[in-house]
Amino acid sequence: MRLSALEQVPLFDGFTPHQALEDMVSLARGLEELDFHRFWIAEHHNTPVFMSSAPELVMAHLLDRTSRIRIGSGGVMAMHQGSLQMAEKFFTLATLFPGRVDMGLGRAPGGDMISARALNQGATIDPGSINALIDETLAFMRGTLPEGHPYASVGVYPRPDELPELWLLGSSGQRAAWAGTRNMNYAYAQFFSGQQQPEVMDHYLPENLSEGQGQTLSALAVSAAATEAEALEQALPALSFRMCLRLGRPVRFQRPEQMSAEDREDALRWAQRDRSIIIGTYDQVAQTIANFARNHRVDEVMLISYIADVSQKLAQYQELQRRLG
Repeated sequence: MRLSALEQVPLFDGFTPHQALEDMVSLARGLEELDFHRFWIAEHHNTPVFMSSAPELVMAHLLDRTSRIRIGSGGVMAMHQGSLQMAEKFFTLATLFPGRVDMGLGRAPGGDMISARALNQGATIDPGSINALIDETLAFMRGTLPEGHPYASVGVYPRPDELPELWLLGSSGQRAAWAGTRNMNYAYAQFFSGQQQPEVMDHYLPENLSEGQGQTLSALAVSAAATEAEALEQALPALSFRMCLRLGRPVRFQRPEQMSAEDREDALRWAQRDRSIIIGTYDQVAQTIANFARNHRVDEVMLISYIADVSQKLAQYQELQRRLG
């Protein structure tokens, strides 16, 4: 099974933003040594707990500090940028780092609507406009703008020898079908809700595939350790985050040893109702991932976890990799 990783760059209490971003680099380099296939950066705005507001800039830094692993956006939120702007940025990255760039496009705002308006000045928020914007971006990159299009005379430069892999992020069969009609790869954000119907990928029916297209993946949140108790302890920051997010409470990331007794108890109670994180021993989590990939017919699984210590996070991913082969 092909394994990859997604990172939102959480800022834990006691860490600086610079440290969080450099720890992300250490994680990417470690995953490269483990032969993980790709490493993606999410996009979040107007939040003090995620340091991933500009994924394209972070990608450039990661590409420069690694040598083999694919680096991508998970994803760039299309509504905040122009079609030519997105095409030029990713063509530049693909020219500088041939064969290693993934362009994952998302349709969500990546934050609240106030920050969305500040980012795009109200230009593109409705779903129909976002779809048209993505179509136009793809046409720029593939050189398929029709004659008579207002931008038909506009070229995208520098033009790389190899296009970035083109991915759509989504969480429904409808979006899988939409990606298929555009011959994009499709990434399902299972970790967001913890749910994915087995038939979702049945809707993904791409045609006229070029090299690098026709792939699917699902992103799963995990917390694996030597024992179930250790895995649950390790998952406390993630559980607390998800609880606060769903209940509208202020979000913060604390290591388990930093959490108050009350916060720990709240997180443990939340674990009984929120199954979006796969928690267990290495063997248990690996088996759950393997079953998921088989039942949901995905080519690749992308892992995400919320662990402050990079070496601990890498050790978790390595143990899961050993079991998944």
